Amino acid sequence: MQDREYGTSFESSLGKSFERSLVAAALLLPGVGLMTSAQPPLPFVPGERITYRVQMNGLSNIGRATMSVEGPVDVRGTVTYLLRSQTNAGIGPLKGSELTESWLDPVAMTSLRFHERQRRFLSTHNLRVEIYPNDERWTSADGGSGQTATATPLDELSFIYFLRSLPTSPDTTYQFNRHYDIERNPISVRVTRGDTMTTPAGTFNTVLMEMHVRDPRRYRGDGVIRVYLSDDRCRIPVRVESAVPRVGSFVLTLDSYSNPAPGCGVGQ
Repeated sequence: MQDREYGTSFESSLGKSFERSLVAAALLLPGVGLMTSAQPPLPFVPGERITYRVQMNGLSNIGRATMSVEGPVDVRGTVTYLLRSQTNAGIGPLKGSELTESWLDPVAMTSLRFHERQRRFLSTHNLRVEIYPNDERWTSADGGSGQTATATPLDELSFIYFLRSLPTSPDTTYQFNRHYDIERNPISVRVTRGDTMTTPAGTFNTVLMEMHVRDPRRYRGDGVIRVYLSDDRCRIPVRVESAVPRVGSFVLTLDSYSNPAPGCGVGQ
């Protein structure tokens, strides 16, 4: 078993301003992903779109979910990818929706802005956060604020994409203190061999990234999210599983996938 602590070391070799300028210019070209001498190309680029079928509490096909990458988008002078996840699911009057958006700096792999909107039966939740990595702080539209534990903070959506960039050697455990909200740290990730999964989009060998998270609002404490990534360069989230107290278990199963990155298009 290997244990790895990831903090600022992940991006330490990416801090050169000249290299950042070159990468930022490359991001303006359609279909071009992040590539530096310090790391391989990211498995996601603007134009990627993933759709899922939603299963809740054992009931299949009760909704749809999408994850997409858009951009580039300028945020306070930094070129970012706009990550978006949207879910609509439920039965009868017990329907809900969730939209999360994250503006990710793909050079430093850090989040600069995060939006979340949830609508469920008799309840709503809205969050709008501005994150300032260089100052190691964040503010929210409702007046909240705080310090970050690192100059490379992430939010819950950008963390899923960050997982896709990590080495996936089985029997490896990572621990991170990179959520922008210090109270949500640490986050641990255990990597194991996943199953071979057949979906409407095809059959995939997978690697399981099991995340242990701290989320008092959603999980009323600690929660577990299991992300099955395709065991290839595209690192597609083929299946995502979680369980939310007083709501139940959720499973997202890959339905369709498209990506303009080389080698990651439909049928490649």
